Amino acid sequence: MNPFKIFNVEEIEKINKIVGTVENREYTKEEWNMMESSILADIMSKSSKNGDISKSRNELDSVLTKIERYRA
Repeated sequence: MNPFKIFNVEEIEKINKIVGTVENREYTKEEWNMMESSILADIMSKSSKNGDISKSRNELDSVLTKIERYRA
C-alpha cells in the first residue's frame, strides 16, 4: 500500500520526522513493520516523568492505527 493514499499531509510530516522521508510508492509488509517499530521506539524514547510518552502516543495514534489496518 502507498502511504500517500492512507495518510494525510500532517501525518506524513510526523512520520518523516521519525523514520525519514516517506516515498510515494507501494511499501511491503516488512517496510510497514519497520515503520511501525521506528514510531513505537520514538514514542518509548520520550520521558515518562513529564508525560511526553503519553503526548507522543496521542499525536501518533492515528498513524499507528492506520499502519495496523493497512499493512496486512
